[in-house]
Amino acid sequence: MAQLTYPTDLAIAFPGMFADLSPRNDVLSRISEEVASFDYGLAVVAGTDPDNQALLPTSAGVALLGLSAHSHANTVGADDMNLVDPTHVFNVLHVGRIYVRVEDACVPGDTPHVRITAGVGENLGAWRTDVDGGDAVPASGCRFISSAGAGEIAILEIDADAAI
Repeated sequence: MAQLTYPTDLAIAFPGMFADLSPRNDVLSRISEEVASFDYGLAVVAGTDPDNQALLPTSAGVALLGLSAHSHANTVGADDMNLVDPTHVFNVLHVGRIYVRVEDACVPGDTPHVRITAGVGENLGAWRTDVDGGDAVPASGCRFISSAGAGEIAILEIDADAAI
């Protein structure tokens, strides 16, 4: 069947996409230590082998390694989704700007918070602007660069010395 309709409003970006090609961007390669696939644009911390592995955050007081950065080099899974799969290598933006999906509305300069406890419909490593009853912690060394509504995409800047 032929495609008969075409969108006129294409998305500006998607989670995990680099916001710019700044020479300042610092990208690491890590192996996912998670047991399930996860989205791009989420916060990650060092794994059991900190030089080679990364996983989603589950506690405060740790160094934020960076954000899962999208790559077209990743294998598309059986579910036709391009996700970070267990035991696969993925890119981690350690310094730079990246698009993320926010759980609540944000404006430039807001302090991003990282979800460390996830309930139904929530993702570890997701971004928001408050502690959400203790389920999220502030991410020092990070800031929102653009505005976005709840569930929309914003630009987040991360620095190498970020921590949650």
